[in-house]
Amino acid sequence: MSERREAALSNAMRVEQLADSLSQAAAALHAAVIRAIRKRASLGEAGISQAEAQAVFALEVELRQQANTLYADAAGHAITGLDTAQRQLSGLLDAVRQRIARHDHVSHWISLATGLLNLGRAVLARSPERILATFDTVRERLQEVAGE
Repeated sequence: MSERREAALSNAMRVEQLADSLSQAAAALHAAVIRAIRKRASLGEAGISQAEAQAVFALEVELRQQANTLYADAAGHAITGLDTAQRQLSGLLDAVRQRIARHDHVSHWISLATGLLNLGRAVLARSPERILATFDTVRERLQEVAGE
């Protein structure tokens, strides 16, 4: 049985799915940094610094703003001809969110969240080439984080 391959971001509903994923990643970042702040009391110097927490909170806000922009004009950000399946994109974004939720390394959160922001920027710019390149970069970052 052949699976029907639906192009990623090809219509408003698919763009809204991306916005949902960005919002979920922002929520995962928020939960992770709150967990790290609470843990800081027991870790002392080894815990998250105030500067790191602020950096992660700033990424969270930026992800939420990007998601809101995509929600507001999902149809206007649909991309045609993108050679990536929606399932691949959704799977990658789910894996990033789960990695953020389960990992305790701030540098990993920042790296992955920055990758998601770059992906969102590529969608907002309606640039299939940038979307594909950023998709590959996020996948590579995810693999690097998984290997550490």
